[in-house]
Amino acid sequence: MLRADVKIIKADLSQHKFIYLIPLSDFHWDEPQSDHESIKGYVDWIYRHRNAYTILNGDLVTAPTKESLASVFEMGEPGGKIEFPSLDQCATELKILLKPIANRILGACSGGHEFKHLFRITGSDWTYNLMKELKREYVYARDGGLLLIKLAPLNKRDKTVFSVVFTHGWGSARTRGAKLRKLEYLTQGIDADIYVLSHDHTQNLTRDNYLTIPAWENDHVIERRKLLVATGAFRGYAGYPFRSGYQPSDLGTPRIRLDKKLNNDGSVRKDIHASL
Repeated sequence: MLRADVKIIKADLSQHKFIYLIPLSDFHWDEPQSDHESIKGYVDWIYRHRNAYTILNGDLVTAPTKESLASVFEMGEPGGKIEFPSLDQCATELKILLKPIANRILGACSGGHEFKHLFRITGSDWTYNLMKELKREYVYARDGGLLLIKLAPLNKRDKTVFSVVFTHGWGSARTRGAKLRKLEYLTQGIDADIYVLSHDHTQNLTRDNYLTIPAWENDHVIERRKLLVATGAFRGYAGYPFRSGYQPSDLGTPRIRLDKKLNNDGSVRKDIHASL
């Protein structure tokens, strides 16, 4: 018998006919290469659009320690001072930044940096504490979770629920194919409409289409579509990306639109799109 302990988070957004979901991750806020202005731009866009929401998908800070691959000494220029903000300062700055959209945070999880660098060493969950400061700790799932979203019904029969699986990500990958393969692995573990994966600092979108077995009364198969989303990052190219020969990636993250359409027979279909 399998035991499935995946946290389910429910968001009743029935005041909206459609919404935008902007997953944010990989700020690396405490690094000099972190593009704070771009991050603030995305947060401001969410704030200005009442039907825009977000998932915080990990690695908001790098949190280098003497045990980590990320080095404290990389925080400064050769011959210059080594200066970087404390994690307390990062938490304060991110709380101020995110507070205007706190109620739009539908889910959050820990990234590899917060988990491996902090939680495993100290037992203190930095991301959970940030979410607690934002009074959104109940949508936090350390390893990731399954988000269920309801929008305004199109008719009395409309019981449509959108499902979103989110987790930070794992391992290393250099090619686009290898990075997308991780998303494909995720689809094999849990069924959902949308999969959100971060960690690789490369924006990517693709679909996974399949045919379902029809019900007894049907005379044709039904097509189902899954949207696979790899989020981007907000860290520049200097440092390990250059030394390791990684390809420079666009700063930012995809935008997902969740909508519904009414079929001729009165049934409702999900209409999910995304753009870079």
